[in-house]
Amino acid sequence: MLDVILQEESEALRERMEEAGCVFEFIVLAPGVNTLVDESTHRRVLIALHDKLLQDAFDRYHQLIKNPEYKDRTEPEFRWELDKAVATPLSKEEIHNLVLDGDYERGPLALYGHFKEPPYGTKFKGGELEAQELFHEWRQTLGLEEQDGVVVINWVKGFKLEWLDNDDAIPGRESWSDYFDAGLEWWGVWCLTIWNPKRRTLSALIASTTD
Repeated sequence: MLDVILQEESEALRERMEEAGCVFEFIVLAPGVNTLVDESTHRRVLIALHDKLLQDAFDRYHQLIKNPEYKDRTEPEFRWELDKAVATPLSKEEIHNLVLDGDYERGPLALYGHFKEPPYGTKFKGGELEAQELFHEWRQTLGLEEQDGVVVINWVKGFKLEWLDNDDAIPGRESWSDYFDAGLEWWGVWCLTIWNPKRRTLSALIASTTD
């Protein structure tokens, strides 16, 4: 059993991120006391993430169709074929790069770089310091820390970009959701699940966007 937790904190954090222009979505859950956390549990987190993304899309849809101009807009849906998703656990070095807010290795696992630099950029009133503080708070909420036992799984490793040649592309590796279509043009895509045994939290983050 997985229960969504930190909902109020997450919503407040999400609003601040959206206001700054960040494009990441996320969810935080807690497993039952006797739950064995393995790959199948991480996949269940992605199911919960899908449900949240779809609910958010329907909320926006219902607001939109209140305007007569959009009354014929079709209901939102997107492909989410988890059976095709390949789990790639990250190494300690890769997790270290994820948490850095400076001197990180640029590339598909440069989390702070993508947090701060979506296609249209971000605007933090307090500048770099505010960006770093918000990133740190977000990481803490996700349980993304450099601690023994923390497990991070990448679910989008090796996806090929459409407009750019990316060296990390894996031949034959296909996207398992059209949610990623926008990001696969050039900016990139994110989908990680994070297990923090000390805090007993399971979280997921996702991003896909273009200009």
